[in-house]
Amino acid sequence: MLLSLSGFLFQVKNPVEQLDFATFCTLASSIGYGGVELRTTQVNPKTSKNERKEMLDIVKSMGLVVTCLTARNLPLEGKERDVFFDNYLDLCNDLECGLMKIGSDPKWCKEAAIKAELCGVTLARNNHVGSQLETVNGTRNFLNTVNHHNFGLLYDCMHLAISREDYLNCIPEFFKFTKNILVQSRRRVCVAGNSEEWVPALPNEDGVQDWQNVFKQFRKQGYDGLITVIENSWPADRREEVAHKCYLILNKMWRAAGSE
Repeated sequence: MLLSLSGFLFQVKNPVEQLDFATFCTLASSIGYGGVELRTTQVNPKTSKNERKEMLDIVKSMGLVVTCLTARNLPLEGKERDVFFDNYLDLCNDLECGLMKIGSDPKWCKEAAIKAELCGVTLARNNHVGSQLETVNGTRNFLNTVNHHNFGLLYDCMHLAISREDYLNCIPEFFKFTKNILVQSRRRVCVAGNSEEWVPALPNEDGVQDWQNVFKQFRKQGYDGLITVIENSWPADRREEVAHKCYLILNKMWRAAGSE
């Protein structure tokens, strides 16, 4: 299992990053993470070649790898979309990153997956409320329509839980597609007017997703791949604490899931 820390944890609303890149990598390495997921606020196609090399040197000097890049703001169609995608493939190559988070219509995703495979890059899309992958059935239909081994799933049980979906029993089916398990923990709380909202919580707190059983189900299927700590929306003064605690909690849960 490779545990990775996402820059999303330290992204503020501007959007900018709370930590500079070297500090972020130093933190991840000092805690024990094996990799870092980079956001567009940290690196994007506008980042110069020299800056990319400097960033990769920092990552390697810390004993880390770049686990995933997020291709946000993909144009909806046409040549602009293809150029945007090519630029992100180039970025993945420069940062020696083999996984890109991206989403579009299934037909284009299949074509993109074929092209990305030639560059040594795997494509994947995450479960997300309001998207085609917000439900188990929607996820199934999307992945089966793309129907290519180089396009997979970033499994996100938080978004499935918010959609009231059975995020545990779908794991045996979605295991073969899963390229990354995204860790975002939320607890449902009631607010005025009989409405509710989901608030950040640690993975071992009451009321969050059943992470122990998520890991147990994945380990039963033989998963031993990438797990990424996302955990955004925490107050700025608690983010480093959250990064530390998630590392300890998730490693403990992963070991326990393998011994059951």
